[in-house]
This record gives sequence, structure tokens and C-alpha cells, in this order.
Amino acid sequence: MGAVYNSLERQKLDAPKCHPNTRVAVIQRLINWLIGDIAFAALILWLYGAAGAGKSAIAHSLAEICARDGWLLATFFFWKSAGERNNIDRFVATIAYQTARAIPALRPLIEDAVESDPEIFHHSVDVQLDKLIIEPIQRLHSTGHVFRNYPSVIIIDGLDECQGDSIQSGLIKSLATAFLRSPLRIRILIASRPEIHLQTTFNSSSIEPHLSRLALSGEYSPDEDIRRFLEDSFETMRQEHPLASRIPPSWPGPEILREITRKSSGQFIFASTTVKYVGGNPCELPTRRLDVIRQLQRARGEEDLPYAELNSLYSYVLSKVHGIERVMQVLGFLVINNQDKVNAEEVISSSDSMDEFLFWTPGETEACLSQLASVIGLDKNGKIHLLHASLQDFLCDPSRSHQFHLCRESVLTNIALLGLRHMNLGHIDITNKGVLLPFS
Repeated sequence: MGAVYNSLERQKLDAPKCHPNTRVAVIQRLINWLIGDIAFAALILWLYGAAGAGKSAIAHSLAEICARDGWLLATFFFWKSAGERNNIDRFVATIAYQTARAIPALRPLIEDAVESDPEIFHHSVDVQLDKLIIEPIQRLHSTGHVFRNYPSVIIIDGLDECQGDSIQSGLIKSLATAFLRSPLRIRILIASRPEIHLQTTFNSSSIEPHLSRLALSGEYSPDEDIRRFLEDSFETMRQEHPLASRIPPSWPGPEILREITRKSSGQFIFASTTVKYVGGNPCELPTRRLDVIRQLQRARGEEDLPYAELNSLYSYVLSKVHGIERVMQVLGFLVINNQDKVNAEEVISSSDSMDEFLFWTPGETEACLSQLASVIGLDKNGKIHLLHASLQDFLCDPSRSHQFHLCRESVLTNIALLGLRHMNLGHIDITNKGVLLPFS
């Protein structure tokens, strides 16, 4: 039951939902797809974006809208830290249970399927979907039952948090194969990070014709939504915090709001974590806690570190990487380049030049970073960029990143050694500005 959007388990975990009057354009685009105004033939819509972009909040808010309007058939919110929600063992059972409740006429048919084969939940996902959902719908349809104004939306969030890349890809294929045969027009929203194996699966010839995509990009004005969220949240603190009388009415001011919005890099996770930390202790002034956030000072006590949520997220993403040493080498170059703002972009900011500088085979950097698509961007020209301004802060602070800490001195030493090697080979020169540049 914890996988259902409105479960007590998710409520206890403070499951994210969209702040009022934010993400309006994204949610409207999803509704237009659900009701058939756009991409009518698309069985699946893939909502994807970087880690912390707000996918789960959008999925939850859409589920609330669909439940209110009678469209919701079922939901499943994967979560990596929950033993019953980080795998597919109970996925079909959970969907079938909700289907039986949403369409009462299907309930006896689903019960018959379980009674005739009590071991059904130990069969493959394909068999479970077929016997517990598709065949009951087909049997009901064969009796002349007309499916009109029936719940027809399945929302699946956090698919990338399900254990096993091949299992995630297999589930997508199983859902497409099964529901394409349904007499009831069912639509499936899948929200996830744009991991490389998921991109490959959605690009496959069996899925692509039945797919619509929605990227959480700047097209949907995330900065404006983040700023509105921050303004409302700080206003609430000024009115409701136990120490509200000590908070200046003009706090935090437009400049600081712009600063936090900019550092969010279009990702709600930074803004939401900032708000949770600043207003999270009734015994401390929010003004002081905001100063901690802005200066990235260590807060008092291990349990009181700022950005615990971000730390956990970034640590998890990096822990899933194969060949972490090589990845950290690339990240180190990117961070130093961003910090120093040197004119070395031709050397260490594109995948091709990174391969050349590291003496790697062409394409190795791109392959290496493909595991970090949720936090590292790679455009069509091969330009590499951090999707999160806060990722750099995380990597450079040993109290936050621990084993993933980037030691500035070590990174600079590595760059210098590689630079000397290139100099000995006649590849680069040292200009009067002390910047590494290709001879070409």
C-alpha cells in the first residue's frame, strides 16, 4: 500500500506535491495527453528530468487531479529506500488491487484469476499483467460492457529507483505489450530520470510508436515557479514561525531570492531543501539558518547538516556508477573549470577534448558520463555541463560528500601532470596567462 500515491507511508515521508500555482503548464500538457487532445495514439508518456527536477511532485499532483475527476486507475511510486517499493515483486498485484477497486465490475473477474491460480503472483510480470488485468478487461468487454467514462490512467513514478536496469527496461516493454491489447483506452505515465538504459528502451522500435515524451526543461518556466514557491514559503515563515516577531518584514529580500533561484538551476530540490532547513527548527531564527545555507557553513550537530536530502541524493547517484574513479576525474576537471572561470574550455569542457586531454579513446568520456545523465548534461555538440549548481558545492565539501569528495589540490595536481605530459609531446603551450590551450 505504500506505493499508492495517497498512502499513509508516503504521507509520513512528506511526499512531495506541487506548490499551488506552480508547474501549471506541465500539468496541463499531461492532462491534454490524458484526454486525447494531443498525442492521442501514445499509450505511454515519459516524463523525465534531472534528479530533483520535481518529477515526483508533478506525478503526485496529477494523481490527485485524476482521482478528483474520476480518471485514476492506479499508481505505483517506487522508492529506492523501501524494501517493498524498490523492486517489481508486488507491482502487478498493487496495480490489480487498485484496478479492482476503481472498476468494481472487474473485481470478481480478477478474484477468479487469483482463485484459479493461487501461485499467479510468482509468475512473470507479463503473465501477471495478462491474467490479472488484460484478460479480465477483455472478458468484461466480451459481455457487451461499454467502457465509457471509466478510470483509465496509471501513474508510475521513480522507475529508475527500481532495482535492476534490465528489470526497469523489461517492465516498460511488458506494460506496452499488455495494454496495447486492452479494449479500455488506458494511458500510462512513467516518470524517471533520463538514465541511459531507459533512453535506449524508449527509443526501441517496439516502444517509440506508442510513446510521447515530456522533458522538464526551461520551456516550462521552472525559475518562475521556484521563485513563487520561495516567496510563499518565506512569507509563511514570517507569519507562522514561533520566532516570527524577530524576522524583519522585508526578509529575505529580492536579491537573496534571486540568488537561491539561480543556485537551484531549475531544480526544485535545492529550493525545497533550503526552505525545509531554514524553517525547520522552531528554536532557531530562520534568518540565521538562511545564512548557514548561503554560506554553506557546517551547522551545529551531525544531524543538523544543511542539504541532508541533497547529500543523500547525490551520494546515491554516484554510488550507482561503474568506474567511479574515472567519473570523478572528469567531475574534478569540470568543477575546477567552473570555480576558476579559466579560458580552458577548449581543453576540459567538451567530451572530445576531455578524451584528448585524458589520453582516453574517443568516446570514453561520453560513455563514462552516460551513467550520470540525471546530474550531468551533454549537448549535441559534446559540451559538458553540471545540471545542478549545488552539485559542485556537494563535491567540494568533505563533510557532505565523504568518499566522493573532490580535493582541489589533488585535482589541480592531476591537471598539471597531464598538462606537462602534453607539453612534452608538443600538444599544448603555456600562454602568458598561464592557461592551457591547444596549439591548433
